[in-house]
Amino acid sequence: MIIISITKYVSWGLHLKPSKSRARIAVALCTTFPCLAFADSASLELPTSVIQGQEQTQEAGSYTQATASSVSKTETLIKDEAQSVNVVTQQTLDDFQVRSLDDAMKFVSGVSQANTLGNTKDAFIKRGFGTNDDGSTLRDGIRSVVGHNLNATTDHVEVLKGPASLLYGAMDPGGMINVISKQPQFTRQTTITGSAFSEGGGTTGVDTTGGVGDTGFAYRLIAERSHEDYWRNYGTDEHTLVAPSLSWTGERASVSLAYVNNDYSSPFDRGTVFVNGKPANISYKDRLDERWAKTVGISETATAKFEYQLSDSWKTRLVYGWNNDRYSLAIAQPAAAGSNLAAGTLRRQANGGHYDYETRYTALDFIGDQMLFGQRHELLVGVDNEAQDRYRGKTYRNTSTAAGNLDINNPVYGNLAEPSTVSATQSNAKNQLTSTSLYLKDNWHLNDQWILVFGGRQQHYDQYATQGFANTLLRDSNGDQFIPFAGVVYQPTEAWSLYANYSRSFVPNTDTDDQGNTFDPEEGVSREVGAKFAPSDALNVNLAVFDIVKKNVVTTTTLANGNTSSEAAGKVGSRGIELDVTGRLAPNWDVIGTYAYTHTEILDDPKNEGNRLNNAPMHTASLYVSHHLTVFPEASGQWHVGGGGRYVGKRAGDNENSFWMDSYTVADAFLRWDLPVSDYKTRLQLNVDNLFDKHYYPSNTGSGQLQVNEGEPRTARLTASVTF
Repeated sequence: MIIISITKYVSWGLHLKPSKSRARIAVALCTTFPCLAFADSASLELPTSVIQGQEQTQEAGSYTQATASSVSKTETLIKDEAQSVNVVTQQTLDDFQVRSLDDAMKFVSGVSQANTLGNTKDAFIKRGFGTNDDGSTLRDGIRSVVGHNLNATTDHVEVLKGPASLLYGAMDPGGMINVISKQPQFTRQTTITGSAFSEGGGTTGVDTTGGVGDTGFAYRLIAERSHEDYWRNYGTDEHTLVAPSLSWTGERASVSLAYVNNDYSSPFDRGTVFVNGKPANISYKDRLDERWAKTVGISETATAKFEYQLSDSWKTRLVYGWNNDRYSLAIAQPAAAGSNLAAGTLRRQANGGHYDYETRYTALDFIGDQMLFGQRHELLVGVDNEAQDRYRGKTYRNTSTAAGNLDINNPVYGNLAEPSTVSATQSNAKNQLTSTSLYLKDNWHLNDQWILVFGGRQQHYDQYATQGFANTLLRDSNGDQFIPFAGVVYQPTEAWSLYANYSRSFVPNTDTDDQGNTFDPEEGVSREVGAKFAPSDALNVNLAVFDIVKKNVVTTTTLANGNTSSEAAGKVGSRGIELDVTGRLAPNWDVIGTYAYTHTEILDDPKNEGNRLNNAPMHTASLYVSHHLTVFPEASGQWHVGGGGRYVGKRAGDNENSFWMDSYTVADAFLRWDLPVSDYKTRLQLNVDNLFDKHYYPSNTGSGQLQVNEGEPRTARLTASVTF
C-alpha cells in the first residue's frame, strides 16, 4: 500500500514543474504518511527520500521556512497561499535567545506592542489593530487565553497577516499569531540548558524526547525552572513549567496528546508617567507602585489530536484543545484625581481581582488533495465549536485617599495598603462566548501558474454576561455571520508568486455602554495585493500592500476610580506597505530585514475623527544579521556572531492624540561557541539586549499619561547547553 501511494503521488507530481513537484510530493508524503520513518525494518530506506524532499522547502538551521500550517490548517507551501505569512523559525529563536512573544515579533513587519496590562499579557498591534484580549494569539491553532504564550515548548511562530476569520472565527482583521509547539521525535535526544541573567538569577531546563521501542509511540518531556530578578528596583519573574507529550503513529492513523502546566509569578508594572507630553524626569528604574503589585497564577493547556488516512486523497482530523489561566493580581492603580504631576505627586488606588479564563475548542476537519478534470484542489472542509469563558471573582476597589500619594522624584513605599475592599458591582463578572461554525477552503490549481483560493465560514454565536453579586444581566444575545474569502495567486516563474485577496472579519463585542446595552459586532473588510520572491531555497522576500476598514469599534477608558467606560468609536481604517527579507544572503551569512508603513485613522467618530489609533506606529523597521565565523581553526569549534536593531516610529498615546511616545531604536547582539566535546553537542552563548542602553516607551494603556510602559534596559544572558 505504501508503494502504491508513493507511486500515485509521483505520477501526480509529473504534471507539475520539476522543482514544484519535488516540494509538493514531499509535503504530500509527510502529511499522508507520518509513520514512514517509524515503520518496520523492511521500510527503513523510505524515510531518506522524504527527508530529502523536505530539504527542498526548509534548510536546517535557517531563518526562513517555506511551509506553514496557519493558513490552511495543514502544511502548505507559503508561496501557494493568497495571504502574507511570516515564520519566526527555531534557529531565530535560539540565536537571539527570544524569551517572549513580544521579543519574537521584532522579526516580523507590521507588528508592535499594544497594552500589555502591566507586562502580564501578550499584546500586539497588527496592521494597526489589536489589544491584549482580542483573541488573536493561538497555540497550535487553538485560541489561547494564557497571558504569555512563548515558552520552552515553542518550536516556531507563524504570523498570518490580515483577516484570519475564515478558519479561526471571531478575529481582529490585522492578523493572528500562532505559536507552534515542539513535538515528540522518534530519535532519542536530550538537551540540558542553564542560563544566568545579568540582573540576577537564571533559568535551568531539560528537553528529552525519543521513541519507545518498536511500539510506534514517541514521548517528549520539557521542564523549566526560572527565577530572575526584575530589571527595575524590586520584583522577581519566576515560573515552573512542566510539559509532557506523547504520540503514536500507525499505518493509517496517528494520535498525539500534549499538556503544559506553568506556575508563575511576575511584577504588575504600569511603567512610568508622562508630564506635559514627555516622560517624567525621574529614575528610569524606580517603580511607581508597591512591592505587592504582582500577578500570581497557574496556566494550563491540553491538546489531543487524532488523524486517519481515509484514502490516498483524503484524511480526517479530530482536534480537541483546552487552555486555562487562573490568576490573581494586585495593582497600585495610578489615578488622575488627586495627582499633581507637575509637583511630583502621583495619586494611586489599590485595585485587584481573581480571574479564571478558559477556552474549549473542538474541530473535525476533512483534508483532501484531489485531481478533478486535470486540475488539483487542496481542500479543507470542517466544523468547529468553541467556548470562551471569562470569569472575574472577587474584585477589589479600595478608596482613593491621600495615603496612596507617591513622590515620583523620591518614592517611599509601604504607605498604600494592599487591595482589600470588595466591590459588589464589579465582582462576580461572567462573560461567555460560544460559537459553532462550518467552513470550506479550496486552493484550486487552475494550471502551473494560476491558483484560485476561495472559501467561506458560516458561524453562529451566543453571548451571555452578568456582573455583580446580584448577577445583573449585561447581555444575552446571539447572531449569525457569514465570512467570505477570495484570492488569486499567479506564479510566472518558479521564483515569483504574485497574489491578491479580499476578505472579511468579525468580532462580537463583549463590552457594553453605560446603560448596559451590547455593542454590535465589529466588522472588517480587507483588500491586499502582494508579491513573494524566492531567488533560492534559502532566501525569501515578501511584499504586501493592504487596506483595512473596520466599523463598530469600541474603545474602553479606565476612569479615575479604576472602573472602565466603553464607547463606540465608529469606523477606523488602516492601510500600508510591508516588506520582509529572511534567509541566507551568502554562505555563512543570514539576514532578517523588515519594514512597514502603516497609516491608521479614525474615520467616523464625533470626538477623534482624523486622529491616529493609539499605540500604532506609522513606521517600523528591523535588520538582523548573523555570521558563521571561519577565522578560527575547525578544531576549536564553530563560532557564530550576530546582531542588529529595530526601529519603531512615534505613536499616539491615546485615540485623542493628546500626547505622543517618541520613536526609538534598540540594538541586540550575540556570540555563540559550539564546542567540540566528543559526541556531545555543547554550546556556550552570550546575548546582550538593548546594547546601547536605550530608554524607550513601547506602549501605553490608552488611558492618558499616567500609565506608559517602559522598555527593558541593557541586559545580558549567558547560556550553556549540552545535547546528547
